[in-house]
Amino acid sequence: MTQTLPRWDDAPAWRRIFAALPEPMRPPEPLSVQEEWRSHAGFDIHIDRWTAPGARARILMLHGGGGHGRLLGPLAWRLALHGFEVICPDLPGYGLTQCASKHAVRYGDWRAVAADIIKAERARGGALFVYGLSMGGMLAFDAVAETRAADGLIATCFLDPPLRAVRRSVVRWPFMASLIDPIFAITPAFLNGLPVPMALAGDMTSIANDRSVVRAIIDDKRAGGNWMPTGFLRTWLQSRPHVAPERFDVCPVLMAHPADDRWTDVAVSDGFYDRITTEKRRVLLENAGHFPIEAPGRDQLDHAITAFANAVIEKRPIPADLLR
Repeated sequence: MTQTLPRWDDAPAWRRIFAALPEPMRPPEPLSVQEEWRSHAGFDIHIDRWTAPGARARILMLHGGGGHGRLLGPLAWRLALHGFEVICPDLPGYGLTQCASKHAVRYGDWRAVAADIIKAERARGGALFVYGLSMGGMLAFDAVAETRAADGLIATCFLDPPLRAVRRSVVRWPFMASLIDPIFAITPAFLNGLPVPMALAGDMTSIANDRSVVRAIIDDKRAGGNWMPTGFLRTWLQSRPHVAPERFDVCPVLMAHPADDRWTDVAVSDGFYDRITTEKRRVLLENAGHFPIEAPGRDQLDHAITAFANAVIEKRPIPADLLR
């Protein structure tokens, strides 16, 4: 693409989100972040790289349907303080990433981009962890299963979208869950490019437990106020895991689920997590919502990820209790 590529200074809505966060979640200025552009799977992908001098490992963070890479910055910055370099891409259709046609974006494009970035980061050497939040959790699972190139997998949620319980949890109103397949069955293919506001498709009002944070996220047209094409929603809701969880054998798994998640209850993710047979750990983040910004859950999240990653890097048993 030949146009001038934007920077986050050109799209300051994220600053209103940061300003609404609790003070311990606000990265100080100047931000310890480098903005990069890479071509992956036919897209110009914007990436935030949160630096950490002498980092022991890198963590690739994948956002969900209400965010973008910069929105993950407060979580990434805190992990950088713990010695990890953190990579936060804007997935196609979100943030600053450039698409030839946003109407043509499908969930398979997210899978291809995530896998491409994993391969590129693995080629740089060193330990690599892949961390997905919200619907990014299953995206991380699929990309790791496909590439087999991560040392550890971290997720806040595991949402298997064809399951009725998952659909009831993620859609804007629960009654919509039973209508999804019949609607898709009668929707002609030429309508796959039809834009759908994500705040109408999903319960974006539950993306955080703080009302001011929710409002700021929904007001950001590149995050919770974004639209995606019908074909993206169709291909995500009908997607199956790359491998069954019983067959996943790539690396250890950490599920760090917010205990006060008002969008996707932990029971929705437990069904998938329980079927994973590789080494795994599950922690509940006290008092934390879907966007885990509340104490003490935010500190427990940092501690659990650090303890998990350090054990994997040092090739020792993962502690049974990652919150100690």
